[in-house]
Amino acid sequence: MNRIKKGFIFLIVIAVALFFCYKYVIPKIINLLAKDTFTLSQNEPVLGTYYLNNFDSTDSLKTIRQCTVKWNAPNNSFSYASGLKALLDSGAPLLITLEVWPNAANRLKQENILETIVMGDFDKKILSLCDLLKNYPQSILLRLNPEMEVYVKRYPWQMQSSELYIKSFRHIADIIKINAASVKMVWAPAGYPGADEYWPGNKWVDYISTTLRSHSESMTTDYPFEKSLTELIKRKLIRLRFFDKPVILLGSEYLKNEKFTQQNLDTAAQYLQQNKEIVYKDLNAADKLKDTSLLLKNDVVITGVYDPGNKLVENKLIAVEHVFVNLHDLQDGNFVKEFSAAIARKHDVIVTMEPWKDKHLQKDPELMQHILEGMYDKPINEMVSIITKTDKKIYLRWLHEMEIPITRYPWQSQDPVMYIKAYRYFVNLVRQKNATNIFYVWGPAGDRGSMEFWPGSDVVDFISMAIYGLPDKNITDHKKQESFNTIFNRKYNRLRFAGKPLFITEFGVKGPEDYKQNWMKAAAESIIKNKEIIGINYFNYADSPKTWGDIEAPDWSITTETFEGFLKKLSGKTDK
Repeated sequence: MNRIKKGFIFLIVIAVALFFCYKYVIPKIINLLAKDTFTLSQNEPVLGTYYLNNFDSTDSLKTIRQCTVKWNAPNNSFSYASGLKALLDSGAPLLITLEVWPNAANRLKQENILETIVMGDFDKKILSLCDLLKNYPQSILLRLNPEMEVYVKRYPWQMQSSELYIKSFRHIADIIKINAASVKMVWAPAGYPGADEYWPGNKWVDYISTTLRSHSESMTTDYPFEKSLTELIKRKLIRLRFFDKPVILLGSEYLKNEKFTQQNLDTAAQYLQQNKEIVYKDLNAADKLKDTSLLLKNDVVITGVYDPGNKLVENKLIAVEHVFVNLHDLQDGNFVKEFSAAIARKHDVIVTMEPWKDKHLQKDPELMQHILEGMYDKPINEMVSIITKTDKKIYLRWLHEMEIPITRYPWQSQDPVMYIKAYRYFVNLVRQKNATNIFYVWGPAGDRGSMEFWPGSDVVDFISMAIYGLPDKNITDHKKQESFNTIFNRKYNRLRFAGKPLFITEFGVKGPEDYKQNWMKAAAESIIKNKEIIGINYFNYADSPKTWGDIEAPDWSITTETFEGFLKKLSGKTDK
């Protein structure tokens, strides 16, 4: 009996202790963790500034003082204010990095801090900050939630929707520009591939900062590191080339002042200045209207196939066929044969030209330079002489999927400026034939960093992308494939600055036929809904086994019944 009583008393004591912790201790811990912080910034020194139209390597921002303000909850005390005020009282120009975090309890609940900002939960704190800052005459720059585009989990605003990040940035910027108009807003990507996806817009941004070898970038190996500091600066500035704003280059704990020389920035800047006529061809493109001149007028989507086995091409709803061409195809007559067959079926043709080194499909390690030196003029002219013998529409694609950081093709993982020059060289060479039936297609895969390789709106009629169900090459289970709509939304968001009509020149799905049928019907619904898509082309073939290693290459082939069901759904001839 005594043992039972002792056990009962023990349980009561435990229960009381837990209640006490829940009621008093845990809230105090959370409040302590939620306390706002103010720190002087030392790990991210200003190394230099770059501005396209007013480059000055002696910019005064190098001497600006820096601090970091971290908000850990919407409604706690403004404990950071005294430290910030003391720094402001010194009269020195100031760069404030503002980090907006959820409190400890909401972190456990995985609260989306960007949604919280947009909903206005931090408005009171933003207004209080404005009341403080507007009283000071010196230059004040506010840098908000940095390194958002790097796909890691260092900050709560990373690995989030770019649309939501943009809304949160605009929400804070709108309040500050009304209530503390002299404060300048700094958009702060790391300068990593895909940074442009998070651009808030010209109206909301006064400066851009980019961090050299940021902590976030050190946490991922998705993209290779540039070989030199000059190359790193050049690539980061190219990724920001659509935005006509001064760029502040910041160091990091991995790159301090002693590892940076002014020559690094000057050399990178000189390279961009020398090539500014093409690099900045579409400056401010993100804030311009889209080109609608080539959009369909009757809402009928152009439908096509890549179908080497000729299993689908006879369908009456097919309007275009896709044909690939390289040196081997030109020399053995295979391209003429395939192209002529498509024309005989009264179809328009997508022609994708692949500049391999020779007929054995060897890679040219100096491909871009050799293109510019005219070494590929002969096969290009041979191809053009064939495709200009018809009045059918030719959608000409060249150097596709260039942005993927692999070397499947010799034009991948290249310097973006050299790529742009090579693409433009090709278009201008073909244009010498004055063929009115040729339309130029720029065809990235639609992966992160696509727009780094944008060749310019004057040499592109249509943009393209590849939509395949597998999210990556480590997945063999067809059930883990993403929907057409999911992939489209993600990829089109990356290409929106191009402002051109979209012709999806490759898409496909793997798996059992019933799975393919359902996936394709859902794809048709997505295509109908998105008016930017003026054409689609199914890849009715298996991928190359060499690129998949030990994993069996996916077979995208579908039956005539599945394809007909897709086309009928697309044309509105079947029930929903």
